[in-house]
Parts: sequence; C-alpha cells; structure tokens
Amino acid sequence: MIAEKRRSNVPEPIKRLVRQEAGFGCCKCGNPIIEYHHIVPKSEDPRDIMVLCPICHHEATVGAMTEEEQRFYKEHPFNIQRGYVKGKLKINQKLPVVAIGNNQFVGEGDFILVDQDSLLSLRVNSGRLELSIKLYDHNDQLLVHIENNEWISGDPMPWDLESSFQWLRIRHRLRNIALEIDARKIPIKLRANLYRKGQNFQLNPRQIIFNGIVQNVGFVNLCFVALRLVADTSSRQFKLEPDPRFGKGVLVSWPDIQERIKKGLKAWEQLKESGNVA
Repeated sequence: MIAEKRRSNVPEPIKRLVRQEAGFGCCKCGNPIIEYHHIVPKSEDPRDIMVLCPICHHEATVGAMTEEEQRFYKEHPFNIQRGYVKGKLKINQKLPVVAIGNNQFVGEGDFILVDQDSLLSLRVNSGRLELSIKLYDHNDQLLVHIENNEWISGDPMPWDLESSFQWLRIRHRLRNIALEIDARKIPIKLRANLYRKGQNFQLNPRQIIFNGIVQNVGFVNLCFVALRLVADTSSRQFKLEPDPRFGKGVLVSWPDIQERIKKGLKAWEQLKESGNVA
C-alpha cells in the first residue's frame, strides 16, 4: 500500500522554534530525521510541541512514552545536552560535495530523477545538511518520503534509523541499507539503493550503476557539476540533465580526486555567476 502523506500542520514559525530548541534532532535520541509531536493534542503552543524521530514518535503516540517523559526530553534535548546545537548533520561546507564511489557531485538540489520525480536531493541550510528522499520498493510502492529531514510519510516500524555525529543510516530491518550518509569528512560519502518504475540506481562505495531502460550503465572517476541522473520511461532515455537553474552543467574528468573537486567547485561558481543564481 502506498504510504499516506501525513505532513505536519504545525505552523512554520513554530516548527523552526522547536527544531532550534531541540538542536535540529529528535529530543530523545538526536536523530536528524524528525516528525512533530503534540504533547497536548492540537495545541499550537510551542511549549506543547516537540520533535521526535519516527521511531520515538511512535513510542509517544502509542503511550509507551509518558507525558512526564516527553516533557523531560523536551526540556533536556539529546543534541543540546551533547553540544550538537546545529544538529547531528552539521557540516563545514557551504555547498555539498558528495562522493559516490570514485565519482563526485558538486552542487545542491536534485541528484536522481525518474520521470521528473526526484528520488534524492541534498542541500545545505545554515550549516546543516538537509536530505530529501523517496524510497520505493520493487513493485513501485512508496515506502518512505523524507523532505528536508522531515519524515513526511511511511510506516517507520520496518526501518532502522541510525545516526551519530555527522552520520546517518536508513536500513530496512530485513533488507540491505537503503541510504547511508557520512558527512564527517569532505567530500560527503553517500550510498543508496533507489527504485522507481522499474528503474534501479545503485550508489555504492565503488561506483554508480544504473539498470532499467538500459542495462549496467556505470560511472567512475567523474565529477558531476550541476548535473542530474535522469531516467525518462516514456521516451526510454537515460541521460545526464543540467540543473534547470543554470540550463547547463559541467562534467569534470581528472585523475587526482582533490584536484577534480577543486575544478568542480570552480565550475559551479562560474555557472552561478553566468546564471545569476544566488
């Protein structure tokens, strides 16, 4: 069954306030993937609203976390108590540089799309990495939808959400890792296994592999600047598509990884200047 949307109806100013108070993570465990929980149902008083990861939120909603415990975690948030005031996914990059195997992506926004449906997107917001991802199964059923680190839809119970400082993993309890982000170094390391409409993107520590419209397409030793991987099932095309903000992108091939990244960052700045993008 397709996961139902359950986007929070908490007003945006209150969302920002309670996120900041909690250090941008679950009040109980600090996980950066969050939902908004009403300690007092339907209250719009920020004193009655807290952020919890989907697993801890389930614990609260089924009554396994008492109101007294909820109040304690709200007043003593995990991240604030441990000095993670900007959250566990704090990064020291103004622009995401992401390593997938021996490839790098420079830029923020959508990385992978199927029929213009974005499966994976990253951006930096005030020094924090924000993730948007849609996880589908082999039968094209939407299992999980996360938008800018907010768990929008999907039953959290079949999933393990693991995190530490600058590290996040989402794994189906009976299956392989669906997503792993390691932001402790530059570039950010990312691995994922994504499905949509019969298309499969495997982002692993060795390379990027695509199977679907075409079979066994792989990429190694490249830097993608303002470029997205796009599968179009109607035209049966797999292509590199430029970020629409620029209308063009750059593909950098260079043997030395650090020099390749420098060239990629320079190319991004040149694209921004030519496109007048903030």
